[in-house]
Amino acid sequence: MERVLSRGLKHTVESGTSISGPAHIGNACDVLYAEAVCREVRLRGGEAISIWVADDLDPLDSIPYPLPEDELKKYLGKPYINIPDPYRCCQSWAQHFTLEFVNSLERMGLEPIVKSGYSMYRDGTYLPYIRLSLREADKIKELLRRISGMHKPRAWLPYMPICANCGNIATTLAYGYEGDKVLYGCELDVGYAKGCGYRGEVDVKLGQGKLQWRVEWAARWSAFGVTVEPFGKEHAAAGGSYDTSSVIVREVFKGEPPIPLIYEHVMINGRKMSKSKGNILTPRQWFEVAPPETLRFFFFRVYPAKHKDLRMNEVPRLVEEFERAERIYYGVDELVDEKVNVHLKRSYELSIIGKPAPTLPIRLPYDLAVTLIQVYRDITLEKVIDVLKRTGRLYRDLTADEVEALKLRLRQAEAWLKKYAPETVKFKLLDDVSRVKNLLTDKQKEALMKVASILKGGDWLPRELNTKFFEVSRSLGLPPPSFFEAAYLTLIGATSGPWLANFVLALGKDFVAKRFEEAAS
Repeated sequence: MERVLSRGLKHTVESGTSISGPAHIGNACDVLYAEAVCREVRLRGGEAISIWVADDLDPLDSIPYPLPEDELKKYLGKPYINIPDPYRCCQSWAQHFTLEFVNSLERMGLEPIVKSGYSMYRDGTYLPYIRLSLREADKIKELLRRISGMHKPRAWLPYMPICANCGNIATTLAYGYEGDKVLYGCELDVGYAKGCGYRGEVDVKLGQGKLQWRVEWAARWSAFGVTVEPFGKEHAAAGGSYDTSSVIVREVFKGEPPIPLIYEHVMINGRKMSKSKGNILTPRQWFEVAPPETLRFFFFRVYPAKHKDLRMNEVPRLVEEFERAERIYYGVDELVDEKVNVHLKRSYELSIIGKPAPTLPIRLPYDLAVTLIQVYRDITLEKVIDVLKRTGRLYRDLTADEVEALKLRLRQAEAWLKKYAPETVKFKLLDDVSRVKNLLTDKQKEALMKVASILKGGDWLPRELNTKFFEVSRSLGLPPPSFFEAAYLTLIGATSGPWLANFVLALGKDFVAKRFEEAAS
């Protein structure tokens, strides 16, 4: 932040997304980091705005899965703004996927100033930079060669007209201009689309084309006075987009490039995200299984340049990490390492939407929600509240927001269980305990009987009960894992399962005591 503030106290943080289909969580990363920078600037007495640009005049270069390729391949090479909405609910492809993404951003508590690239070409935002780029085309061509090793044809302009004949923008080559009219030939073969051979002209004032990407990026920085920009590491490679656009903004547009905030890309289940292969996770898909705050926390818990791999079978663990940070923030939990405490507190502050609650929110742990859904087929709110009491988590009246959060947690845990949970998490209560009696040793049966007596003898909190399990095992010379295997066999017919202390209290200590006695008799 010191570098940012050294440029003054007034900042514009910009991010952008090519509207190539459903936006994934990595696309939200740009906007999330932009908002975080704005927050920090404001905290330190400055002013900051966040702008997000929908690059809706870019060409479609692949069909994202699972959209029908046969139906849509005729639009390859055409700008998103001119492609029909594949879902037939909006005016265009660009409008559909822009609205979908903006709605997701709003659910994440992100409200940048939204700009359309197409609108910016029509309302004159880019016009002075287009005119200057046309005049300085030879200089730009030399900069591209010098910085990035790109070699352009002799008759080349940094502008991509939309072909008046076939509608492609990816296959046109601009070779001359007269005032605001750009001459072009639709003659390029870009692999996914081929030019139709038409030759014509477009008026740059009417939004009938766009600047080449690296020139456009520099123009955008100048137009908005961008001081900070988050982007993925591929743009930061030597001779890449950022290096080239930085030189163009300085030497052609006479401005300064923004301070880069470079981040590592997000992996999904160990694989790079790809829209064409269908290996993506959208914010909407995340909201089906967990709150928006936890997705924000996923990004803020580590530094932007650190590796991030989101594994959907580990959603309960990530939610628990967020709630542990929450407990640390409110001073209920604390780690030995003070630096980690400070980091988690700040990560939590950046992750929450709006102001923090005055007191620690009462929550149903995600793993406990997964357990309850499998134990009680039609679980009610009353049953959840009863379990919270039994496990020592209900120490005051619930607020209306907390009640709604409990209901949402059950729905999200159920969705996760159906779509992403590993088989090791799924279980059913054992109907007939006699089926496992012969699998238990005498010491295991003795331990079960002792624990049954403890359960009937008083009320326990989860951690207290967990300690008792270990004490009983060791008092009998029984390895604790052997006791836990016996307990799970007795309850669900498997050798492992949910955290036993929570599980016992969720089932009810009287029910479990009776089951243990039956197995041990």
